[in-house]
Amino acid sequence: MGTPGTSVGPYIAECQRVLEKLVKRGDLTTYEVRGYGTNLEGTFSQVSAAIEQCHEAVHAKGAPRIATDIRIGTRTDKPAPTKGAPEQLTSDEQGKKEDWTAGLGENERKRESVRRILAGDA
Repeated sequence: MGTPGTSVGPYIAECQRVLEKLVKRGDLTTYEVRGYGTNLEGTFSQVSAAIEQCHEAVHAKGAPRIATDIRIGTRTDKPAPTKGAPEQLTSDEQGKKEDWTAGLGENERKRESVRRILAGDA
């Protein structure tokens, strides 16, 4: 990603905002932010549209270049999963940890960091 600095957190948070809206509208089954990428679940057209909308949102946020590596898997031998969106920490759980990184793995820490950026707590 072509950005003025080394931090990409605000851009990831912007894409997560897009994905959250799509899940709430039923236009994407689910997504999961991971340490080195994000997993999207939905129909082929839903996932393609989600990627396009994330690119548009990140460009609108000021990133002049984006490179996306995509791995797509499809199957016809059984129905697609219908699990819900990723779990969110309750405000009580967030308030109990002064050092919110304590006990979190790398992926959990990155997801929580993005959640905090979305909530304006970063």
